[in-house]
Amino acid sequence: MNAEANSAVPASARPIADPGSAVRLDRDGRLLHADARISELHHALGGEDGGVLALPRLLDLARHALRLGMRLSRPVTVFGPDVAIDLWCDCTPDAKGVDLLLSQWREQPLPEAAGAAPLPASAPAAENYVHLRVDPLGRILHVRSPLALPADWQAERVTLKPVGALIATEDGAPLVLADCHNGVRVRLVGDGRCWTLHRSRDDAGAGWSLQLAEAPEPPQPEAVAAPPPLFDGERLAHMFGSQIGPALRQPIGRIIANAETIGGRLEGPLRADYASYAGDIASAGRHLLALIDDLADLEAIEASGFSAAREPVDLADLGRRAAGLLALKAADRSIRIDRPAEDDSLPAIGEFRRVLQVLLNLLGNAINYAPDGSMIWLRLDDGPDWASVTVADQGPGLSDEEQQRLFNKWERLGRSGDGGSGLGLYISRRLALAMQGDLTVESAPGQGARFTLVLPKL
Repeated sequence: MNAEANSAVPASARPIADPGSAVRLDRDGRLLHADARISELHHALGGEDGGVLALPRLLDLARHALRLGMRLSRPVTVFGPDVAIDLWCDCTPDAKGVDLLLSQWREQPLPEAAGAAPLPASAPAAENYVHLRVDPLGRILHVRSPLALPADWQAERVTLKPVGALIATEDGAPLVLADCHNGVRVRLVGDGRCWTLHRSRDDAGAGWSLQLAEAPEPPQPEAVAAPPPLFDGERLAHMFGSQIGPALRQPIGRIIANAETIGGRLEGPLRADYASYAGDIASAGRHLLALIDDLADLEAIEASGFSAAREPVDLADLGRRAAGLLALKAADRSIRIDRPAEDDSLPAIGEFRRVLQVLLNLLGNAINYAPDGSMIWLRLDDGPDWASVTVADQGPGLSDEEQQRLFNKWERLGRSGDGGSGLGLYISRRLALAMQGDLTVESAPGQGARFTLVLPKL
């Protein structure tokens, strides 16, 4: 490239010509050594000396190399308070940790880092605003605002606090980024004003950019006596789990039992086509029972005051139990489940039956969408204060747009005829959040999917 062509490239976008930055992490992701450039970036994002690396994309790649026990090299984009950095990362794991060599740096200033942090194009202009950067787990990395913020926000910076702990919906419920939409009205904990929230993805899997613009309080409508409802749908919804669901389960259970008796020819010879019809009836009955269970769970998790028990659980044991319960379903399609070894143990804090419910949902989905004769893996991982179990499959994978919609209520990604209700992953993620954890997905078209349940470590 000639000098004239090179001069047309902004200096901030050119690669930095240096031998690279060396970083050393222990097996828990804690920073043992880094040069000045990485160390400054780590501290700018709230990291501490000897603490877990505060760059989520590099930390994820390092942990992936440790799990696989092999060297990995790939391009990575990391974010500082006011820059996006494209670089090449070489990860070399060993028995005590992992070495990262970072090279080919290309820095670009973030648009909102200049001046008064302009609002996203979709957001209305406002003099009073709060701008936040959030990592993929929804933890606040950086706060900027011209306003005096509540004491909980530590004025200029909040280090790794969940966004739901400091921002609530207008009715006081904790904010869940995956469930909210642009324009939703929210409140800051400790602040009486009302705000309008607009969100955007920083980069695929790299976190969120949140903009809160002060919104006027809505006018209070004049009280008008409403006529008594002809149909009390809300009361009916709250009756489902306690009254309607149990009343439906008994007759449907009888239908399934009778159909299986007929299909199994237990009462005598039967034409093959009639036995097949009976099998279809039993299958439809089981689908109805699963839908009743989903609706009862939906009612429970959306009830005010819902919470999950906090008790010691073993993620390795629960993974083996879930794999055992679904072993026959997997064997019908020659799918192998690689479960944790019998002597593996990974203590965490959660609710036993809810964790098992989430794992059964993830494994059941993996079996449904994985090709015949493929493998499904259950993998364990942990850090200083968290433990996780990952269900990975060799299915068709998910695009970035599908991953954004995956945990929405009733979302089935356009599929039809597979018997799903579109509630399983929505319920599973809400249960994970209720246990002070999270449920995340990592996928790409044609490369399968990895669903990870993260819980507090015991």
